[in-house]
Amino acid sequence: MSPERIEEAAIQLFSEKTYPVVGMRDLSDAVGLLPGSLYVHINKKEDLLQRIVEKGIQRYLDAIEPVVESDQTAPERLRGAINAHMRVLAGSLQQTRVAFHQWTYLAPTGKRRVVKLRRRYDALFSQIIDEGIEAGEFRAVKSARVTVLAIIGMLNSATEWFSPTGELTAEQVAEVLADGVLTGLVA
Repeated sequence: MSPERIEEAAIQLFSEKTYPVVGMRDLSDAVGLLPGSLYVHINKKEDLLQRIVEKGIQRYLDAIEPVVESDQTAPERLRGAINAHMRVLAGSLQQTRVAFHQWTYLAPTGKRRVVKLRRRYDALFSQIIDEGIEAGEFRAVKSARVTVLAIIGMLNSATEWFSPTGELTAEQVAEVLADGVLTGLVA
């Protein structure tokens, strides 16, 4: 049994039922192992959640960091970051639901590790907004922090309504979202 297969089953179960409701027996049934045999592959359910959450957030960091570090204008980078976020979401909707909404079930040490990753994610959008304001590409908003939190909140809530098989592709949704955000920001 591969660790990836166990993680995939856990992602599906945690996404459908939530982490606290899923037991080791549910997970062992999903992968076709006896509960005792599952412990050969994982120490405890929380370790599995930790890996799923960290890998999930890292996917976003890996997709968005190159966009933020590019030499494009701030509006182009913000559009690109939103697009990158939606592309990752389209390819990992269930994992994103777990990563963004169930990390709070982790023990304090695990939560601290996740908060560091989440701060890196937040910092990417803060960098774009701050540099855009400084360059005069974005208007001086009353609170850059609130602006960043609003953008991130909008993107994170997409786990509740976006469907990779829906009427609009991830890129089309990203364009609509970016147009809305940029309409309020562009100087």
